[in-house]
Amino acid sequence: MARLLTTIPAHYDGTTIQLDVPITLEPNTRLLVTILDPAESTPDLVYAMMSASAASLAHVWDNDEDAVYDAY
Repeated sequence: MARLLTTIPAHYDGTTIQLDVPITLEPNTRLLVTILDPAESTPDLVYAMMSASAASLAHVWDNDEDAVYDAY
């Protein structure tokens, strides 16, 4: 399943990074990791940021001018 950009919450348990939501990844899937300020890293803030950015991303990525790239 192709994903252009997916953001999910995760945490570091002291040994490994743990994803907070179930997701299936293929081996060698490329990832970006953003480290949040611990004072600001409440789950509510993370979900609020993801929700706030969803409309902007949809507007930027889902438009008629860029539809020509959908075939690739």
